[in-house]
Amino acid sequence: MKHFLRTSPAGILLGIISSGVVAQELGGHISISSGESDNAFKSGTNFLSERQDTYEAGLAGEYNNQYLSATAEYTGQDKRFAKDSQEDRRFLDGSSSILLGSLSSPVDLQVKHSQRTLLSAPDDLNVTTNQDEREIINVIPRIRKRITDADLLSLSADYSQVEYAKNELNNSTRTQGELSWLHAISRVNDIRFLTQQSDISFDNFKFADYRYTNSAVVYSTNLRKLSYSLLVGYNKSEREIGGEYSGSTYSFDASYNASLHTFKLITGRSITDSSMGGGNAQSVNQNPNSDGAYRVDQIERINTELSWSTQFICNKCNASISLYKNADDYLILGDEGRQQGGTFTFSYAFTKKSRLSYRINDMKQEFSGSLGGRDYTYQTQVIKYEFKFTESLGINAFYEREDRDSENNQRTYVEDFIGAAVTYSF
Repeated sequence: MKHFLRTSPAGILLGIISSGVVAQELGGHISISSGESDNAFKSGTNFLSERQDTYEAGLAGEYNNQYLSATAEYTGQDKRFAKDSQEDRRFLDGSSSILLGSLSSPVDLQVKHSQRTLLSAPDDLNVTTNQDEREIINVIPRIRKRITDADLLSLSADYSQVEYAKNELNNSTRTQGELSWLHAISRVNDIRFLTQQSDISFDNFKFADYRYTNSAVVYSTNLRKLSYSLLVGYNKSEREIGGEYSGSTYSFDASYNASLHTFKLITGRSITDSSMGGGNAQSVNQNPNSDGAYRVDQIERINTELSWSTQFICNKCNASISLYKNADDYLILGDEGRQQGGTFTFSYAFTKKSRLSYRINDMKQEFSGSLGGRDYTYQTQVIKYEFKFTESLGINAFYEREDRDSENNQRTYVEDFIGAAVTYSF
């Protein structure tokens, strides 16, 4: 049965309002690609050659005035498999936000929507039958009171709904309250004290409900080239049926922008759960993963991401390297997941109309507990040549290779894919 595009009416409305109807800036693309796989079943023994087609549409918009700010970026795909090696599938990935009011007004209301495709089983293949969709909707009212020129108090609530297309056990509702005091030290430095309390309720698994509290101090600096933010605090999780977990929490986010180089570093330790995961946030990890959404539980997560991009090599070149390392410890079940990897990309522009690029992603996934013995490595490589007839119309030809090695021989394979695409941008 074909899996049709799924999103809530609220998500569709939010995307339309923030992208299309009132956008001061609006752009997007439409593309059709087709190619031939030499191992459509992604198998080490059962090989099938198959044509696979992808129809894609992307839309991004931004709007700002005195009373409203809105942004949105979505990409929808329709994947079709000529010999039914996988289920034909349509899906939507992206996010949008509407802010009624402004960051300087005493009251505002923000509504956010995001949707992301995840693996259902973290140890299994990246095929349509093993893909789920997580949708998150947030409604966030805030009130602010300026005490002095340098001090600002704010109180906010965040009502969130998390829904999965397949794994409904991970559906949840959460309500969070936050009290924050911001003190401006100078024009480029500030310090913030905050305390949060959240009540998390799983729609179909009440035994996993819990309360989360967090108190922290955040120091931020925003210079011309360097900006960073350091959070240090203490968090505690209490389950409704008993059981308490507490400890330190931290995060560090830094970026450095020079004329030819950009560096970014993100690292942190926190408590999340199998429903929310990383909250659909973008990551440097471009390989498929479940973001913790497997068995219902709370998760202590430590993650680090480092990236560097540069034009130093030559005037027509762009290169980037990103590295990541994640550790998930399930607090009740005792499962553990360790993931590390990196991405290297390089592109060279022959002319303003033609470009050659190469990308390699490498990932190592390790498990203990219920998934022990199912560790694997996963590597993808893409070589692409792009040519533009006009500013809007272009074509590209590409070669892709997937290489997966696992202790489970049924999940070990190499697949080569050759194809071409036509793209119209606006």
